[in-house]
Amino acid sequence: MRLRLRPFDPKVKTNLRGYVFQCSLAAATLLVILSIVDVVDRAVIVAAIGSTAFVLFVTPSSNMARPRHVFGGHAVALLTGTVASLFNPESTVLFAIQGSLAVGVALFLMAATDTEHGPAAGTVLAVVIGGFSWSLAALLGASVLVMVVAHQLLRSRLRDLY
Repeated sequence: MRLRLRPFDPKVKTNLRGYVFQCSLAAATLLVILSIVDVVDRAVIVAAIGSTAFVLFVTPSSNMARPRHVFGGHAVALLTGTVASLFNPESTVLFAIQGSLAVGVALFLMAATDTEHGPAAGTVLAVVIGGFSWSLAALLGASVLVMVVAHQLLRSRLRDLY
């Protein structure tokens, strides 16, 4: 068996413009979002939003890139994380249990409601860590809206990059 080290996927060479376009689109939508939020204060939720950008612009035809899954997954995550954050554990062990149970419940609810969106697991943890706030909900909603609108407007030009 011979191990071949290829630093780049051969498809990049045949579709370089597509790769650059879609990754630039993801970067541009994130630039809009990150320009209007306090990134340091919302670092965990920003990580979940960045993961959503990957899904929408690198795997645009996947189930997880459908608006129902993006909006629904983050909504389930926000709700689940909010309920979990109502309990304020005083130890690291209890916090670990709280966070892991919240993610498990959110994953179940996403699967049961056909709103699976992997990056929303990060949203659950962001809410468990920071607690619910209307500004967090607005940031999440606006961010998802900007990305979904860009994805839908340019859907005919987007291709899966995997």
